[in-house]
Amino acid sequence: MASTGNKKEKWKGLGLWNVFFIGEFLLAGFGYLTLNLLHNVLLLIFVMFPLQNRWLRWLRTLAAVCAAFALVYSESWLPGLESIKGNFHNVAAMETGYIVDSLLNFLNFEMIGIGLVLIVVYYAIRDYVRVTTFTIGYLVILLLAPVWQPLFQRPAPVPAETVAAADSAKKEGAEEVKSDLIPQTLDPTSRNLDEWLKTFHDTEKDRRAVWPDSLPKTDTPFDILLLNICSLSNSDLKAVGLDNHEVLQKFNIRFENFNSATSYSGPAALRLLKSACGQPSHEDLYEGRNPDCEIMSRLGHLGYNQYVFMDHSGKYDNFYQSLRHLAGLTPRLEEMKYPKRYDSFDEEPIGDARAVFKDWEKTAESSDHKSATFVNLIALHDGNRFAGKRRLAPFKPRAKAMLDDLDTLISDIEKSGRKVMLVVVPEHGAAEQGDKVQVAHLRDIPSPSITHVPALVKFIGIQPQGGPVNVTQKTSYLAISTLIGRVLETNFFGKPEGSETLEELVKGLPQTHSVSENANAKVINYNGKDYVKLDSGDWREYAK
Repeated sequence: MASTGNKKEKWKGLGLWNVFFIGEFLLAGFGYLTLNLLHNVLLLIFVMFPLQNRWLRWLRTLAAVCAAFALVYSESWLPGLESIKGNFHNVAAMETGYIVDSLLNFLNFEMIGIGLVLIVVYYAIRDYVRVTTFTIGYLVILLLAPVWQPLFQRPAPVPAETVAAADSAKKEGAEEVKSDLIPQTLDPTSRNLDEWLKTFHDTEKDRRAVWPDSLPKTDTPFDILLLNICSLSNSDLKAVGLDNHEVLQKFNIRFENFNSATSYSGPAALRLLKSACGQPSHEDLYEGRNPDCEIMSRLGHLGYNQYVFMDHSGKYDNFYQSLRHLAGLTPRLEEMKYPKRYDSFDEEPIGDARAVFKDWEKTAESSDHKSATFVNLIALHDGNRFAGKRRLAPFKPRAKAMLDDLDTLISDIEKSGRKVMLVVVPEHGAAEQGDKVQVAHLRDIPSPSITHVPALVKFIGIQPQGGPVNVTQKTSYLAISTLIGRVLETNFFGKPEGSETLEELVKGLPQTHSVSENANAKVINYNGKDYVKLDSGDWREYAK
């Protein structure tokens, strides 16, 4: 009998691995992945290399499956390991049903269906078509893209901002156009975006809101009510059909392009309370106190009494204590005493917002018409349930209830005759609608649909001239604190009709580039396109 010991293993091609690579190509084409071509080539060579020993082939397959999983994970937009590690203690505190529901959001049944179809099609045609040839051929085409793509590319259009600036310069006799926004002139390479972001942060360190050093004795007192609402973005309102709710029409000023700069509650509240200075990096946000940047500290210096109200305990993620230690909040938060309206995602009670507002009204009535109050509400946070119910409460009825309660608050203040500057600044959105980068309700990456929130201002007790006014420029917290400073400086409440028109009041408010950060993710808008950086990786264009 002839020996078969020297028989060589026949080159069989990629086999079922064709489905994996074709699936990757499709996911990349739809924007769900960013292909790492080098790593894909190495994996392809690894799985194609012929091996004679059955056990070596089995070990190779095991290693390849692990490598493929790691490769897809690195190419995807899923939270990085650093992010998962950093949020593990928060996840551990969440209610089990909420965790399970969140995990189910990651299942994309459309993609699963396409994957199953690919497998069926592969087995149907493999005996008639050399699928491996097409797989390798397409990968080669992608590798050669830097050579052939420029031949088919059209010149990139000039950004609208650049055109507008040029037109403005012509109208003003070619004089220099002043802008708060630093230039974005270089190509969006990873290195250039890193340098631009550094320049942005360096510039923001020197920016300050203009406030009066003192108020005259003849100044008309009024209350400042800062309402910080968790999980409410412009995208969320539109998704559930509440973007035209009647209360939104009652505000005097609306910031149409306001960026909350983060997708988590703690840093969002800190950014609001430290908004008298320019926008710091996420890391600098936690470097300690600077009273010059703290709007509550500066209001206290002007004689305002400070109050804090929340519809929750403030214990989750050490929320309230961080505001005391880093943002200058001085009042101690009382134990939650309001009727329970919801059970939270971490199984703590959430009080009725109407009771919170009534409590503030009672406190305001006993003050000297000169109070500064910070109110934080989490009723709209993902994972909350109606009190006593196990099923997660839908977002729309909770959002409608919040807007209705806000409407009632405005009516009650108007009836009281008090003069109040009501400032509504949501922390971030609820991510009601997911995208190719993040599934619904995931907020690890601070995308524009999450951070662009409806910032609103209402002057109660006077009838301002003009308006309502929509501020369309790119703005963030510095614009809010500057507006408060102008209201104080101009004695805006000193006359029944206001001391100046709303248009004059908002003219020239500081603009801020759309830059958003979490601990392990950054998103910037550069020349009209959004770019994201996860952990210490490179910048990638945000898939729409």
